[in-house]
Amino acid sequence: MEKAAVSSKTHTPNLRFERKFVYERGETQAIIENVSRNPFGFKEVFHLRKVNNIYFDDANFNFYKQNVEGVANRKKLRLRWYGDESSQIHDPTIEIKIKQGEVGDKVSHKLRGLSFNLQRQSPNEVHNGLIAATSNSFRIKQALSSLQPALLNTYERRYFLSFCGKYRITVDFNQEFYNPNYQVYQHSKTKIDDVILELKYALENDREAREVSQSIAPRLSKNSKYVRGINLLYHPEL
Repeated sequence: MEKAAVSSKTHTPNLRFERKFVYERGETQAIIENVSRNPFGFKEVFHLRKVNNIYFDDANFNFYKQNVEGVANRKKLRLRWYGDESSQIHDPTIEIKIKQGEVGDKVSHKLRGLSFNLQRQSPNEVHNGLIAATSNSFRIKQALSSLQPALLNTYERRYFLSFCGKYRITVDFNQEFYNPNYQVYQHSKTKIDDVILELKYALENDREAREVSQSIAPRLSKNSKYVRGINLLYHPEL
């Protein structure tokens, strides 16, 4: 296993709000049309793409439990890559999501030149490969060594930006969840029809953002794809 070229710039905290709206069994196109009619003039700014993740947790699922219990300051760690073929992992990114009360931040470590194939390698083998490939980054290797794969999920995402440039919206749909600890993880596939709309913006725009939110949906929803996946695949074991 070759070492990955770990891209990790000096991180400057960039706390932001991430407001989520959940449409149970929602019609994706109708939701997107509603976004397009928003008075803040949202336009699609990127092509549709498939997002793939492996989430990691410790043996006691403490990342999951902290989220469910509403712990104000918490973290979670995932491996993210893009591509319609979810089994083909190329140039992935290790992301550490940081939550501080109602706002959050993200630290990203790009693993350039690293590839895995989930058709031939299990998620646990990918995990071991990540530890070996990041040996030149003690912080990442240490974090990964104390965790294990807990959830694999995929979904499609579309991206929108307001005319003023201060607000971003993503719309996620066709969500699939897998238990990476199955002997053949694909056999654990669970799919849901919920559509997740997420409104993202800087702290200083919170007051005005309420007007944006009111034209999207009547109320916010607490949603974590990680928690939802764990509930679907492990509950009531946890």
